[in-house]
Parts: sequence; structure tokens; C-alpha cells
Amino acid sequence: MAPLTRSMKKKAANSKSRIMQSLPKELLVEVLAKVASNSFNDLYSAKLSCKDFNKTAEEDYIFQCVDMSKFPLDSWRFDDKFSKFLKRCKKCGNVEALYRQGLRDLFRGKRVQQGIMCLKKAASKGHVEATYVYGTILVCFGGEAKQEGLELLYSLNHYKPKGFSVRECRERVKGLVWNMWSDRKVVGKIVQARHESAVSKTCSDCGNRQEVFTVERGWDPLDHENFSSCNSCRWHQEVNIFCDILNDSCTPLY
Repeated sequence: MAPLTRSMKKKAANSKSRIMQSLPKELLVEVLAKVASNSFNDLYSAKLSCKDFNKTAEEDYIFQCVDMSKFPLDSWRFDDKFSKFLKRCKKCGNVEALYRQGLRDLFRGKRVQQGIMCLKKAASKGHVEATYVYGTILVCFGGEAKQEGLELLYSLNHYKPKGFSVRECRERVKGLVWNMWSDRKVVGKIVQARHESAVSKTCSDCGNRQEVFTVERGWDPLDHENFSSCNSCRWHQEVNIFCDILNDSCTPLY
């Protein structure tokens, strides 16, 4: 087969452009949003494939849907152009961007309240890991916040028929939290609040004691489902495990 000439390539490009222009903009946005939610690399390739995709990819909804799970937690690893892209994702309400910003702001101790608000916003949009982190922190601080936190954690049970695993969720959270050195003061306040709110408490559902414990290094925590038949006790145990994850993520003392 003879290679395509420059004029033939131009005709093919013009034909593709006419086809794209004939499609409703809303359809192009939905197509690109679906691509973006599956893979950022595929979105980037689509942008390079034609001018119409490149233009449509600048819609806010695309940035809201971009899959960011493969990106490192720290934006300093990227150049200015990519950092602006990450900020745009957050501004457009990308839940993964909000979740990651929340982790950085909270556990690095520089913008604690902003971090909590980012986690809360991501959790309100159904982000599983944000719900896990925000819910456990509320339980740690006890009082009126404790019940709100428990209800958030209980809501994660609804995802189990869809293949949700608490243990896998925990491991994903740990993977990000351990990727940065958390501020000892922030972690100390959370863990201390947990100790003060949970010592010598009795479960109102099953009557068992819900006490704080420390997971030994190298010990694999019991699977969430097999720990207890009591939903409340299972989640209180999960909060304890989360506190140990935080302790191990702290900046070292010299």
C-alpha cells in the first residue's frame, strides 16, 4: 500500500474535524470525562489526537473527573504547568484532589482546618478514603463529633456489595500517609484525643469493652470483618488501627 501523501493526510484530518464538529458538545464532554476518569494518560493522548478534543478537554467537568490515583502525593515533584493542572482539578471539585490536599494540609500541620474541610468536602461527595479518614478523626475527638464520625464509617458498609473492602481502603490510606512525614503535634493531638474518648468505654450495642490498644510492629491487623460480629466494635477497632498508622507516619526524632 502506498504511503499517505501530505494532501491525503490533510483531507483525513479535515474529515475527522468535520465529524467531531457535527457531534453535540455535551456528548464530547461526556466521552472525554469517561476517558479522564479511567486514565490521565488516555486523556492526554486524546487531546493530542485532534483540536476538538484538545479544546473540549479544557471544560471544568473534565478536570472534575480526571483520575489522579496514579499521581504522587507531593505536587513539588511536578513542574509549574502540572502544578497548575492539579490546582485546577481541586478548584473544579475533583474529589481525589480534595482528598489529597486534605491529607497534606492536615497531617503536615500547616493548614489543619483547611485540611479537615477538604476531607469533609471530599467525603460529602462520596470519596471512600476521605470518608474513612474524616470519619475516624471525628470518632477520635469524641463528643458530638463521635456519632457523626461513626455514621460516616457505617455508611461505608453500603459499598461492600460493590466489592468494597475496609482492609484495602486502609492500605490505600496508609500508602499515602506513609509517603509523607506527618507532623508529630497533629498526630499526637489526634491519638491523645482517641485515648481520652475511648478508655474504659462499653459498647452500647453488644456490651463489650472498647479500649484503645497499640498494634505491634510487624503484626498484621485482623481483618475488619472477622474482628467482631458487632458493627460498632469493628469500626472502633478500625479507628485504633488508624491511630497506629498515624504514629508510624510521623517525622523521626533526632
